[in-house]
Amino acid sequence: MRLRDRYEKLMGHFLDGPDWLYVESLEKRPRSYRSPSVALAAWCYGYYQRFVSKAGRIILPVAALVMFYSMIALDSPTRIVAIVIFVILLVDLYGVVMFRPKLRIIRSVPERVRAGAEFNMRYELMNRRKHWTAWNIELDNYRVKNGISWLEHARTGVVPANTQVSLSARLFAERRGKYVIHAPIADSLFPFGIFKWSCSPNHTRDLLLVYPPFQPLQRLTLPIGMKYQKEGVSRASKVGESMDFFGCREFRDGDEPRHIDWPGSARAGEIIVKEYQEEYLSRIALIVDTFVPGLKSFRFVRRKKRYSPTLEAALSLTAALVDYLTRGEYVVDIFAAGTQIYHFQAGRHLTCFDGILDILACLEPNNEHPINRLSGDVLEEISGLGSAVAIMLGWDQERQTLVERLRGSGVAVKVIIIGDPTTTDIPPDMTIVSPEEIQSGMVSEL
Repeated sequence: MRLRDRYEKLMGHFLDGPDWLYVESLEKRPRSYRSPSVALAAWCYGYYQRFVSKAGRIILPVAALVMFYSMIALDSPTRIVAIVIFVILLVDLYGVVMFRPKLRIIRSVPERVRAGAEFNMRYELMNRRKHWTAWNIELDNYRVKNGISWLEHARTGVVPANTQVSLSARLFAERRGKYVIHAPIADSLFPFGIFKWSCSPNHTRDLLLVYPPFQPLQRLTLPIGMKYQKEGVSRASKVGESMDFFGCREFRDGDEPRHIDWPGSARAGEIIVKEYQEEYLSRIALIVDTFVPGLKSFRFVRRKKRYSPTLEAALSLTAALVDYLTRGEYVVDIFAAGTQIYHFQAGRHLTCFDGILDILACLEPNNEHPINRLSGDVLEEISGLGSAVAIMLGWDQERQTLVERLRGSGVAVKVIIIGDPTTTDIPPDMTIVSPEEIQSGMVSEL
């Protein structure tokens, strides 16, 4: 059993491919096949990248051709050129091994960034050698997952012995998602920059969340029928003291002494206390549709859409709605309808909103279950709130049935459809906006 578990663990690590090289076909997906041949090629190419620089990948094939030609044409003067190239490669390889760096790397990656924005990664390098200087160092000069691109790598020419230096790299977050950044790797290209030696201390991988961009809303018309519930107070983050002044009355045994109104007591000739009542908050349901039909063809029965502009626009609008509602006196219950129903609650606090952004960054398209497949328990919970805002990725019979079920349960629903505004089969009581308007920041009122 132990041998089998160890074998499965090693095989899984092998099929994952090298951490520093992103290969889309080796990415873990449900019910997907990962080829051992592709994994072997990825490992070979990954280590080739680790020990040969970009310039070396051009020089080595040319050097190999020159040496091969000099072996065929014995009387050709190219033998001298081949010998010179061989000596240069040998000296560079010896210098790389001799002056290989020993570095301690501390990398700081932001927890979350906005899609379409630049961000920095900061490094602290410590040369652990007592007598050798580390030369020509560059950090994390490898391909990352699609959705993030490098603008400027962190580089330095010299790191003296027993010295710490600070560096930074600039990246661009192209697309919303959850990204795992491999452990930091420092490469030394000294002396000639053909070969390089990689230094990768033990370091856990970092997680980066890219949340959808959004334009804050200035005005939002909510459906009538919101219920004010006392239970919302205990679940929401409090702003100051969550009590409203109700009035004054005479003192009774058990009253809080700090609530005594001393000026009023002096005027009345008896002890008067201020009376408070608990604050009531508005709760509203926010239903997010993530159903994106899979593509069908004669080759693939069902192929997932990895990127949907309509879904990205819907999540951007969801972030704007949550931002608007949490800035007011609302507790928002978010229901993301995907392969399963995700229920989250946001109160009146910045950390709650950050948590919702993290959730929106990780949501994947749902290619299997239409949004209409809401259980009776979920409908009962939504009906208890009294009102809801539904963000739909289009309009069809399934979505129409869901809205009718909600309204039949006594829920006042405001429907926002992401689609073409020129569509004529949309009911007049629904709001329709295009993905381009949302992504360009033109939607400020709903």
